[in-house]
Amino acid sequence: MLVLNKNSFTLPRVEKNQFIELLRLGLEYNRTQGSYRISNYNNIKKLIDALSIVLNDKKICFLQKCIICNKNFPCSSCKYNESCTTKDLPFECVCYSCLKKVKIFNKNILLKPENEKLKLRIRRKSLKPIERI
Repeated sequence: MLVLNKNSFTLPRVEKNQFIELLRLGLEYNRTQGSYRISNYNNIKKLIDALSIVLNDKKICFLQKCIICNKNFPCSSCKYNESCTTKDLPFECVCYSCLKKVKIFNKNILLKPENEKLKLRIRRKSLKPIERI
């Protein structure tokens, strides 16, 4: 498995037709650095297939960027890896350490007695009763 950073990665020299196809599929080429980055996600599955052909690698995955702390992390480090629908795609996600912090924060907010109205709003939106912690 090959792990790439969606913001900057290098490829071996490709033929003109392959280069044009990669650009059409959503890559952007930086001439000064000689690197590629993903600029369009519309054809991401086809782009991954084309990259695997260019790199002679069957499995390509991308680092995820945490939307809370901006840290890059691979999907393999996530405990929800098996059930994720966007696994190994170059999208943004929440890293495990931030996810734990958010869960702890939410529990602390819901434990405070002054937040009874918040508990009721959450209960109505989720349609599930919230258990007392």
